[in-house]
Amino acid sequence: MTERFPLAYLFPLRILCGVILLIEGWGKLHGDWLHGTPLATSLGNWLDAGKTYGFFVPMVKVAHAHPKIFGSLVTLGELTIGMSMLAGVLTRISAALGALMLFSFAAGAGQGLAPPGNALLMGVLFLLFVAAPPGRFLGVDVVLRGRMPRWMV
Repeated sequence: MTERFPLAYLFPLRILCGVILLIEGWGKLHGDWLHGTPLATSLGNWLDAGKTYGFFVPMVKVAHAHPKIFGSLVTLGELTIGMSMLAGVLTRISAALGALMLFSFAAGAGQGLAPPGNALLMGVLFLLFVAAPPGRFLGVDVVLRGRMPRWMV
């Protein structure tokens, strides 16, 4: 059994996660997130509802104080990580950054294991992508594998 066989099973998940992040990032790009207004509203709602996990409240407050910076980071992060997943380029490092971003969303919104909210589930998928990088199957990582450090591809 070669490495390709199990990674082929992750290909549809990689494409699905990439499409979801691209759609979300594209909506934010056209939804004024670069100016920070929607992010400030969301963060304010999270803080008012009191669902944010206690350890993450300081981070949410920092983001709430600087919505333009964090709104841009979220938008560009979703677009970049989504494109990386679709193309299968640097999937390990992109998956690690994606997991960090998605777990931050889940902690900020106070998401638990029950729906609604898919940030926690997608974060776990991205951790799986760090362990078994799916870009090595039908992705650019196949070409980069011998040329880049293993922790990147």
